[in-house]
Amino acid sequence: MRLNAAAVGLMALVCLSVGAAAQGPASASASAASSSGKIGIINIQQAIQGSQEGKKAVADLNTEFKPKQTDLQNQSKEIQSLQQKLQDGGNTLSADAKAELTRTIESKQKDLQRAYEDAQSDYQNATNDAINRIGTKMMQIINAYAQEHGFTLILDVSSPQTPVLYASEAINITPDIIKLYDQKYPVAAAATKPAPTKP
Repeated sequence: MRLNAAAVGLMALVCLSVGAAAQGPASASASAASSSGKIGIINIQQAIQGSQEGKKAVADLNTEFKPKQTDLQNQSKEIQSLQQKLQDGGNTLSADAKAELTRTIESKQKDLQRAYEDAQSDYQNATNDAINRIGTKMMQIINAYAQEHGFTLILDVSSPQTPVLYASEAINITPDIIKLYDQKYPVAAAATKPAPTKP
């Protein structure tokens, strides 16, 4: 699941404001940091993608949009076939037939472009919805984690906007947040299909 840059930027800003309010260590080594002015980092993009709910969201989106992807591929193949027909019939097709075939190809190309843009927009909107849904709940966990562990600042390093040139892995709370998120919001296992009864 690719994260929308604006969504990631928003999460970065939220993380920054959360850090200013309260924060806490993520790992045993992070707890060795100074008790005052404790700083942590998180890759919110990685945290969302790495959570069980995030992985399920990706799988669900891929399943949902697979038919549309197949349809777009079929439309593209049809256009390629018509283009090949036009090319192969260069010396045999009449001028009117060539013109008609050319118009058909151009019309189908426009339809394909519109369909592609619509599908891309729908996918991006669905992705953003999933990011916001998971991200909102994850921010609550980050807040609680920060307060419990005494952090004063947590920076989101997944955003290029964040002015972090170097950060030790010892203060990376991403794995802890993923673990806490999965514990609080477990993803229900897929229902097992009952074995078919013998006639």
